[in-house]
Amino acid sequence: FLQEVDLNGGPRAAAPGPSHNQEQAMARTLSLNSKILAGIGSCCCCMAVTGGVIALVVVLTAAPAVICSVNEPSYAAVLVKDGPGGDKFTLDNMTVLPPPSLYSSLRAEMNDTWTHNTSGYTYGLAGVHEAPMILYNGTKIAGNWESVPSLVRGVFWMRGNGVPEILATLQYAEWFGDEKILLLPNAPFSWSWYGGAEPPTGADDFAHVYNFIEARSLAEAQGEGNITVAVSFKPCPEDAFCVAGSDNLTFGDVQSHSDGILTSPSVMTSFVTWTMEEMAGVENGSLWYRRVSLYCSTVGFGSYELTKIIDEDGQRIEPYYSEYVQYMEGAPHIIWTGFGEGNHLV
Repeated sequence: FLQEVDLNGGPRAAAPGPSHNQEQAMARTLSLNSKILAGIGSCCCCMAVTGGVIALVVVLTAAPAVICSVNEPSYAAVLVKDGPGGDKFTLDNMTVLPPPSLYSSLRAEMNDTWTHNTSGYTYGLAGVHEAPMILYNGTKIAGNWESVPSLVRGVFWMRGNGVPEILATLQYAEWFGDEKILLLPNAPFSWSWYGGAEPPTGADDFAHVYNFIEARSLAEAQGEGNITVAVSFKPCPEDAFCVAGSDNLTFGDVQSHSDGILTSPSVMTSFVTWTMEEMAGVENGSLWYRRVSLYCSTVGFGSYELTKIIDEDGQRIEPYYSEYVQYMEGAPHIIWTGFGEGNHLV
């Protein structure tokens, strides 16, 4: 959902939004174009000419992105407070922190655990059925969970995500009701990555990078990053999947903030825009279109469906849960399980 190294998320394209097949076609076209340019560039007699052509393509491609990045506002800036540190929100700023015993008890349910040498953070593997409930219990924090909107409680499967990320939770977050903004700090047990040796066969149904990005490295990078994600809910626009004009948390702009600094979006968010748009699911809040857009939200690329498989009561949602199990084909999940020895949340 919410990761810096991501093809995911993002605001609106043309109504009613590009289909997955259209986005795959765009991805193939981009790949083909890059191969054509590479082939031209390999011709010695054409090097001088193609060098200029490639430079021109790069400039024409980058210019709109730079313009968009400069103009991209921070929707969470309205939460900035006066005084030192008032512009920052990380895990330490949460009103309620997880109890010290929680992470250690959940780690006991993990298999094949390890510690990342650089950060000291801990990781492990969990089974297809175990992982959703480990994430659910690891992010259902008493005193916090009750204040988060019910639509985002539970555990979501990132169906169709081209990056080897599988599950995400939004329920351990700080909710600002007046501003309708949800802040999600970087925290253990909130995310999972694909732990299988080979990509699932179901990944062939969409454009993916399972063979190019190592899930374990991606997981370890997530743990090291101190990214806060802000979901700013707004009235649903005409060109989104939610009901146009609805103002009951059906549409949200998603931005990430490096080191939790709320005054400006991260570099990734500046160039790639993300949204959450509620779709017609089997129950309210169970299906969202996670739109990813480039070039001032005009080109969709890498979007997927955020699909709730565990509801707010910890119960499975069908048929989504069974479809998730079928997709996994028995492969385990990689989960970030803690900060390691010497930290207040071990």
